[in-house]
Amino acid sequence: MSAHTATAPSASDALLKRIAEVTKSDPSTASEKPEKKVPLTWEEEELAWYEPKRSVAVEEKRKADARAALLLRQLPYQWKALCDVITIRCESVNKKAGRVVLRPAATEQNSFEVRREDDQGFFLKFDPEKKKVNFSGKALGFSREYELIVVTREDVDTTAWFSSTTLTTEQTDDLSKAMISILLRFQQ
Repeated sequence: MSAHTATAPSASDALLKRIAEVTKSDPSTASEKPEKKVPLTWEEEELAWYEPKRSVAVEEKRKADARAALLLRQLPYQWKALCDVITIRCESVNKKAGRVVLRPAATEQNSFEVRREDDQGFFLKFDPEKKKVNFSGKALGFSREYELIVVTREDVDTTAWFSSTTLTTEQTDDLSKAMISILLRFQQ
């Protein structure tokens, strides 16, 4: 081998030299010592404790406000839907029977009644301020109160009727069918 080839840089030497330059640490930071940890001040410690709890509370408040707004928007629609579904169910019973068995009627803006052909019936009284519907009448045996609430199912908020007496939550159609069934089965 000649002396010339031994001293000439090879391609791999050039590559290694380039890699060394790129990966070499900054000489100005090599001589610096790592920063000492300074203890937190009293204020910083208290804020470190408070802020995560505050974030959770803010998020819970946001969700509660959204649920309250949903309830407020849905309230008149759910009352109307309850009356409409009861009317539809009564019409269906009448059609199946071939005569007028049930007579639904709105008696006032926030009142509704369903009468059977023998004049037995039940009455609904809606209180928008309390978000409640009260079912009453001899056929029911006692007054039944349902409150419109927000329920979460599969991470989606929706409204439903809740009875504090039975601790059950009913959708509009299920509640309508239950009340009509009680009226139809009632014997004087």
